[in-house]
Amino acid sequence: MNGMIRSIPNIYSGLVAATVAASALLLAGGGAAPASAQKKAAAPAAVPGVSRTNLAESASFVVTSTLAPKGGSKVTQVYRVEVKGNNARLDYSDPAIGAVRYVANGKGVFFYIPANNTAVKQSFKGGVEGALRVAFAQANEQLRTARKIGSAVVSGQPTDIYKDPKSGAIIYLGKKPGFRLPVKTVLANEGGTRTVTVTDIKLNVALSDARFALPSGTQIIDSQEGAPPVAGGLPGGR
Repeated sequence: MNGMIRSIPNIYSGLVAATVAASALLLAGGGAAPASAQKKAAAPAAVPGVSRTNLAESASFVVTSTLAPKGGSKVTQVYRVEVKGNNARLDYSDPAIGAVRYVANGKGVFFYIPANNTAVKQSFKGGVEGALRVAFAQANEQLRTARKIGSAVVSGQPTDIYKDPKSGAIIYLGKKPGFRLPVKTVLANEGGTRTVTVTDIKLNVALSDARFALPSGTQIIDSQEGAPPVAGGLPGGR
């Protein structure tokens, strides 16, 4: 079990590394714009980002990220997200060890492994912001330089459409009060396509506090003991 415990704090950094590597493959085919096209443009209007302030007091939804590289196998990652106040829970599956749960509550931030009822308490601060940034990966960075190009209804959700001129990513940002987060993100070029979609959105739902607590009898291990801290950490507040 020690090998499994030592690997727990590296789950987040591993997911981020895989996401960055996959996106790098997609972006590699884009190439730089010619010098004549790199003219200085006016700064775009502020765009809502992936933040707790753009989500209802309580909410649950499912984020599905699908990477389809040309000439490679499709890879899908599904995150079930639940938020209530300053508490967050994010359930997903890690290829190496199976089911994993990110839990942020008044006692701290934990990566919980149901298979052995063990949780590693993280030294970094994460909270709801951390859960959202795990689920939405690089969408927040792409939104920073994106510009609005239209509007559309996606899966029954009204959205504003933004395009990031640097990566070519198209982001459908929710307009519904309580969910000003990406409903769909598409990045496509010669390398393939990466699509992130949000479904089963439920706002201001009744979520029990027990949903954000570790199960009874959980063995808690500090990330500094027996395992290195997570590289990069998660931003946000405890």
